[in-house]
Amino acid sequence: MDSAKKRLKSLAASLGADLVGITSRDILADGPPSADPRYLLPSANSVISFALSLDRDITQDFISKKKWRPHCDNRKAIAQSLYTIGEALTERLRSEGYEAVTVDLNNNYRPEEAATDISEMTEFHPDFSHRYGALAAGIGRLGWSGNLLTRQYGALVELGSVLTSAALTPDSPIADEEHPCDRCKMCSLVCPVEMIQPKASTRVTVAGITETISRKRPNTCCWIGCTGYEGLATSQTWSNWSPYRLGITLPEEKKELDALCSRLQKTDPQMQDAVNSLDNYRQAVFDPDWFYYTVCGFCRSVCVPSREDRLANRKLIINSGTAALKLDGSHVVAGDNAVKVHTPFGLHVVVPREELSKGPEKTRKWAGQFPLDREVIEYLRQHFNSADTQSRVAD
Repeated sequence: MDSAKKRLKSLAASLGADLVGITSRDILADGPPSADPRYLLPSANSVISFALSLDRDITQDFISKKKWRPHCDNRKAIAQSLYTIGEALTERLRSEGYEAVTVDLNNNYRPEEAATDISEMTEFHPDFSHRYGALAAGIGRLGWSGNLLTRQYGALVELGSVLTSAALTPDSPIADEEHPCDRCKMCSLVCPVEMIQPKASTRVTVAGITETISRKRPNTCCWIGCTGYEGLATSQTWSNWSPYRLGITLPEEKKELDALCSRLQKTDPQMQDAVNSLDNYRQAVFDPDWFYYTVCGFCRSVCVPSREDRLANRKLIINSGTAALKLDGSHVVAGDNAVKVHTPFGLHVVVPREELSKGPEKTRKWAGQFPLDREVIEYLRQHFNSADTQSRVAD
């Protein structure tokens, strides 16, 4: 199958893949349940893993709060390319008589016994883990954050996977002596919700490799931070790009944290939106009006190959200030005049004070805006004006 392997890798590269690797079901057999490709494709013998790199300059503008939306748009374009590559590989394999399936890029979680829908999930185990497939296929290794790190791009990659019944010759994982993570732990210092613990560790074994990574806080902690329900660091001097604040310290206990995350999701307008990436990620990615809302991911964005550059990236983040929401839907750096306002969604929102004096406006939808932003903006336009702003802002 070496000729088939070469053809498939060449096809992926011709469509824009920066890195391509192949592994087998047998090599993944020692991994966690989400490393088993047979969950999605019972006949699976091989996994084709591929990665596209994020634009580094755009990412730096994102973490320094110079520009917000270009990074979101870059991620959407890459997601579309990953689906295009996956579907081309799948079509080629099927035309040659093999079974094949493209794994969804995100929001492809296995059912949880106690959860009636995604808002009640707490573990978020994927149908198939792109990270585990990429590790086994020699694309990268797991860094302290648990993100996949590559030698060429650090953690600044997005991953795709195709599962197939074809028995392809596997590539070798990256050897320990070439591991791209040097344990600088910058990732643990730039997470506003402190998901990544700097000292406590755990181990995960995949493809005969045992990785030592951070023993992270419960997955619902990451959901709260990366969705943007809380964006402020504990120092209160910087945030991710989220303008939202819980107004409380995140619970330490898993049960309380899980319950908080579920409550927030159940009031989140995203869950009721017609174009919902939680229901159909591919459809959302290719919808021209769907906005690839990204407010965090700093643990990945900080992580480039050079340690010196990682230190510089951390400084960019902690000196970037905090985020606020304007009524045109943009996220900006909060100035001294920013105020914190209660919303009907269990959150406060930080807004430049002058935005609240603009008064009501005809109700309208903002195409391409995040549903929570859209509904909060509508609420602010209807309920605030210059006369009552002072009495209605949060303490």
